[in-house]
Amino acid sequence: MKILLIILVTSFLFNICSCTYTERIKDGKTAYARKQFHVAIPMLIKEFEKADNARLKGETAYMLGESFRRIHQSQSASDWYKKAQKQRFGKDTDIKYARMLQQLEDYDEARLAFQSAGRYAGDIKMYQEQIIACRKAKQWLAESSENLYKIESLTTNNNASDFSPVIYGNDKLLITSDRSESTGKENYKWTGKKYYDLYLLNTKAGTVVRFDADFNNTFHQGAPSFSPDKNTVFFTQCGSNEKVAVDYCKIMYSYRDSNGWATPEMIDFGNSDFNYLHPIISEDGKTLVFACNNDKGFGGYDLYYSIKLNDNDKSKWSVPLNMGNKINTSGNDVFPFLDKDTLYYSSDGHPGMGGLDIFRAEKKHQKWQLPENLRAPLNSGGDDFGFIIDKTSNVSENVIQLGYFSSNREGGQGSDDIYKFQKKPPPPIDTTLIIIPPEIQLTINLEGIVKEKLYKENNNPNSGISGYVDLMGASIHINTEDTAFTVGSDIDGTFYIALDSATDYYFKATKPNYFTQIADITTKGIILNKEHPDTTLYIEIVLEKIIKNQEITLENIYYDYDDDKIREDAKKPLDSLTIILKRNPNLNIQLSSHTDCRGANGYNEKLSQRRAESAVRYLIQNGINPDRLKAKGYGENKHAVDCKCQDCSDEEHQQNRRTTFLILEE
Repeated sequence: MKILLIILVTSFLFNICSCTYTERIKDGKTAYARKQFHVAIPMLIKEFEKADNARLKGETAYMLGESFRRIHQSQSASDWYKKAQKQRFGKDTDIKYARMLQQLEDYDEARLAFQSAGRYAGDIKMYQEQIIACRKAKQWLAESSENLYKIESLTTNNNASDFSPVIYGNDKLLITSDRSESTGKENYKWTGKKYYDLYLLNTKAGTVVRFDADFNNTFHQGAPSFSPDKNTVFFTQCGSNEKVAVDYCKIMYSYRDSNGWATPEMIDFGNSDFNYLHPIISEDGKTLVFACNNDKGFGGYDLYYSIKLNDNDKSKWSVPLNMGNKINTSGNDVFPFLDKDTLYYSSDGHPGMGGLDIFRAEKKHQKWQLPENLRAPLNSGGDDFGFIIDKTSNVSENVIQLGYFSSNREGGQGSDDIYKFQKKPPPPIDTTLIIIPPEIQLTINLEGIVKEKLYKENNNPNSGISGYVDLMGASIHINTEDTAFTVGSDIDGTFYIALDSATDYYFKATKPNYFTQIADITTKGIILNKEHPDTTLYIEIVLEKIIKNQEITLENIYYDYDDDKIREDAKKPLDSLTIILKRNPNLNIQLSSHTDCRGANGYNEKLSQRRAESAVRYLIQNGINPDRLKAKGYGENKHAVDCKCQDCSDEEHQQNRRTTFLILEE
């Protein structure tokens, strides 16, 4: 995958910490931690062969799978994830393996892998959306010859990474590439190749030469966007002069006058702790659309837009505004391209064929409509991105659109290649068919809202609830018996969908660093007619923030005096904890048990340890992986009620004989 420059070089999964320090790396794990994947791979392979226990082999195989994924070698990544699975290495190996099979377009095996991942997580419906996406992708591949888009690989593609084409005059494209002519004293250790520079590609002559501009000579730069007169350019630059640095990608601009291109300057959006990528300027030069990983967004990278504030000052732009939950997802939404009121962009959050897919969304009445997947052959199991339309070239009568895009699909020449597409006109409509519109449209709408629980004391769930606030950026995964899709909660926490009649709907709301919540609703029994042609249902979902290393009391889990058995009245809260753990399969917890003050300290510590282990055994018996659980007995060291032992009431002793849990750091 590829997201851009420094990011681009990532599996586009946009981990952008680029450690440029060149200290000697002595082992694969260190190289992996420093994101020097090209350096890490041969070391990790040797370390895997020498590993003398299953856990170490599993961890090393997982790191190799991640390393090959980051340098876009899907088959090798898939092979190593599978080896990690065989060593029963947990983490997210199952889902990573399934996604690699998607990218390899092995959709039958990917579907089975997603089912397996759901069973392992204790929620067989967890990946239903991806399972349905695999079925659709397989169908789209089978129907690709009937698609209006026809594609061909450019003859200039080679084993370098070429992507993000931009029209730069007749028969000319400006592309981003890590070809050998790129600047930089040494190769980029993430990929083992050169840094990204801009190149001029002549489609007619079949030549590629490095773009001659002063701004094209430092660090990673690419994905440019030019004003209509080609005298102003916006582009992404990643890197710094520091020996050890976390390098953020920024949007730069430069303008050209009689003296050539001016020194690039950064557009300041008010927060330098995020990556700003893939700028595209509107035709009137007043709106800039780009990708950013702002942590207040919907997740991953979202698309934002900014308005030019001063025509005479190219650096003055408004605070970025999120483009909303129809466009953005909990995944990565990147590489925008504007064609008047139509937006093309790539996403791995909307259901697709594997990696980044190209989508098309129209704006009507100042609102973006739901995006449409452009399907195969334009999309593939790999990353498909950098879509542009060429309006400078002449097209034949049987072509309504001509353009280019980039992809790292199987069968290409290099990591990323440039492809040309032609869009044919749709077949003529049979006018002999007479379609009689219905007299009235019967509709069932759903208005939903996601809220966040607030506490009386910040980050202290034991302090009690003080209220609720609207929560933006939650992903609501919606399933029925035969469909699955995802929407996001907008700035005010709302989401809207149209419902089918006589259907059960299941909702799962997720957001990074929040507990997953589920809900359901049914349209069975709702009768619509001419007198009552529509109805609206309402649903509210409340999410709770995950607070790590904070002890949370499980209410009503008490023990009889001098006993470690789980009482009947304690099973209900433990059952609730079981549900939480099954909904959040990546969480590991410590169950802590406490005694009252009666009895010797040493005895109480052993008793509390047995009580904690009893609670852990109960969770294991209910299907929770023991690797996720830790038992800790504190004896009488941490009392809930501070009273003199001889003066404590039976109720106070009972409150001190309690079990708590805390979420552990991964």
